[in-house]
Amino acid sequence: MGSIASWSCTNERLVYSGRSFSARDKVSGTVLSFTRTEPSLLQYPCNDGDPWGRPSPALYLGQKVFLSTDGFETSLLPLTIPSELETSNASVSAAAFVKKDQLVMVINGRVYLYFFIAGEEEWLPVKGIDSLVTELSNTHCCYPGQDPACQAISMTIFAYETGHSASECDIFLSEDGGYTFTALKLSQELQGVLLGVYNFVSLSQTGLLINRTHSDGEGKGGGAYFSYTGGNMSHMYSHISMGFHLKSTGVPDVRGIQNPFLWGVTILWTKDTLLISSNNGLLVEPVTVQTKVFSRTSPPFPGGGLCHVATSNTEIAALTQDHQLFHGTLDMVSTTIVQVKERNSSEKGLCNAVLMFDKVGMLTKLSPEPTNSSWAYNFQKCTLNMQLLLMELWPPLQDCPVEILKGHFHNKIHYIDMHQKLNFSATFVPKPGTGAFPMVTVSNPHVLGFQAYITENGYTYDGNTKYSLHMQLLQQCFSGMAEPHFTDTFLSGGMSILTVDIPNKGPSCIDMHPLSALINVGCPPTKHIKVFKNTTACSKGLFNQGTLQDNFTYTISHNLYNPHFLATPQLGQSDLEVLYEYNNLGCPLLLYYDTPWLPILELWENDTFVEYVSADFVVFEVNGMYNYDYLLTAAEANCVSQPQNWTALIQKQDSPNPHTAWSRMNYESCKNHDGPKLVSPSAKYQILGQNEKNKIIFSHYNGFYIFKAIVVDKLYSYCELSATVSVYVTGALPKSYIHAWTMLTAFLTIILIAIWMGYLLHKLSLMKKSPNVKVF
Repeated sequence: MGSIASWSCTNERLVYSGRSFSARDKVSGTVLSFTRTEPSLLQYPCNDGDPWGRPSPALYLGQKVFLSTDGFETSLLPLTIPSELETSNASVSAAAFVKKDQLVMVINGRVYLYFFIAGEEEWLPVKGIDSLVTELSNTHCCYPGQDPACQAISMTIFAYETGHSASECDIFLSEDGGYTFTALKLSQELQGVLLGVYNFVSLSQTGLLINRTHSDGEGKGGGAYFSYTGGNMSHMYSHISMGFHLKSTGVPDVRGIQNPFLWGVTILWTKDTLLISSNNGLLVEPVTVQTKVFSRTSPPFPGGGLCHVATSNTEIAALTQDHQLFHGTLDMVSTTIVQVKERNSSEKGLCNAVLMFDKVGMLTKLSPEPTNSSWAYNFQKCTLNMQLLLMELWPPLQDCPVEILKGHFHNKIHYIDMHQKLNFSATFVPKPGTGAFPMVTVSNPHVLGFQAYITENGYTYDGNTKYSLHMQLLQQCFSGMAEPHFTDTFLSGGMSILTVDIPNKGPSCIDMHPLSALINVGCPPTKHIKVFKNTTACSKGLFNQGTLQDNFTYTISHNLYNPHFLATPQLGQSDLEVLYEYNNLGCPLLLYYDTPWLPILELWENDTFVEYVSADFVVFEVNGMYNYDYLLTAAEANCVSQPQNWTALIQKQDSPNPHTAWSRMNYESCKNHDGPKLVSPSAKYQILGQNEKNKIIFSHYNGFYIFKAIVVDKLYSYCELSATVSVYVTGALPKSYIHAWTMLTAFLTIILIAIWMGYLLHKLSLMKKSPNVKVF
């Protein structure tokens, strides 16, 4: 059993396979090893939803690298990479889980994707990285469901090299799970050595961990600090964390751990220092270390320094170089870890063990054991029940001060669209005499504001008072509770974590989890619009569905469309044959050419009608047809500045694309006095809306149009709302090719001839009736 035996484990055993490995079971390829002297363990964090309760895949990084999909319950061969990719000394400096069956690793400075599915494996070099890197950084969104924003978070990976000047470092970003990377350049304003890159999702920022040795302005005191930037890192924001110290000789070898539920909890540790931040690095503080002898926060860490640190959703554990074990509960105010296992004199040698949380309150110390007869390794496992160990401590720890803390919003993703609010409630029961009450926090107050109050809500069966915590969440920019410069731009929104927890609850509250929810101030993925159709060409018998479904095509004359959407004739082009996409368009809306048309947009969420869209929107014909116009001019629409138009916006694009040329991100109302001067009041006004009198007018034409409507009002929704509708215009009689003056002249001529003929006929009739004249 070695050193583990002296720990008095709740359960200890040497794990080996049922089938025996032999010397003939050699590994193929180049064996991987870890660059650092202390081992590390990487667990896939999003496994709470596994229906069978199977353990998460885990990667052990040490002198050998092992991948386990069963919680290290079998003997394993060391992990290898094909020799054609890495010939010798394949050294892993960083690794990260992308999915449950997908890893990304840095091996000898090069980045690879590794897939392991149903016993099959595949290595794939990534694309886009043109220099050697040493580190990887990513964070996971483990909320249940298939939310697209949550999935995008887990697909975001940074690859970079540390130990150099931050302004000179290349950082590579992947947003597709590591298949392709793009290079990002840091701002030249940065000074100091880059130590890490962190995706602070719940702050809607990327955090750069930078180390300095000299003071250079507020927030940049000697030591380290976080600087926050946007996703493309093209400019620096004003957010800079308070400075903190990383006690280490030379360039600090910093390891970071982020909470998978995006609470903003970040653990930073070196051999001598254990630090924690509960707010995405804005304030980083030392973890309080408590033993039987002392309680302190200042480094160096006892026990000869840290060997390994592990966290779960709510717990933290630390193993020292001389095999002391510390455990604590993550707290929103301050975190304390308590010594639960002392060093035993029989424990000697280098630290080759790692810590692994199996479930709440259950911690396993794990170390590989080579076999003499094969390449396979067995695993020594010591499982500890932390709740029992904490109960045995003397002096005893403070009891958990709360009995109940629950809320239906917990562990879910919620959306706040423009001008919307959310109302949540939580129930809590404090233990009598403790005075414990919950604290509400949001990780990104620049985006999300809240109001909260507490009411009594009856009693428990034990007679303890039950309380209800009521919360209302809203956009900070519309809350009236913050200065204008404090709120982020309302155009893009952002993410924030709502957390309800008991401050300073102590290490005893292992199973009393904080309540949390991811609040996405942005576009709900189920929100969309439709164009209302009151009368269709099918309902009036002009077409039938079978005809339109059977590869129906129609022709657009060469003089009625412009493929560049510039509404000008194109010489030399042929007629355009268009396939009617019935599955997307359905039956066309029936309109009459001489009746101006205003599209009516409907807002839907899932399959539920919400309202008629009252916001400004624009339309264009997807095939480039331009034989229609608008009813109002800029002057008639009461514009005070020059209105935007399709032609000007498309001409600004490098690659003309009407689908992206005009949107809520670049829309400017002509009712804005700060806009461009109104130089052409007779220009057609191309914005539509239920509050506008503008409409579309058609030319003398019968035929199909395929219009796309795009909502451009900045304040209506965070969604890029658009809908496509087919229209059939009818009622235009065939044009006459005889000139009107010619017809009038001919008509008058016929009338004159008729009058003259009538006169002649009348004279002739008189002559016949007159008597004969007798001549003498």
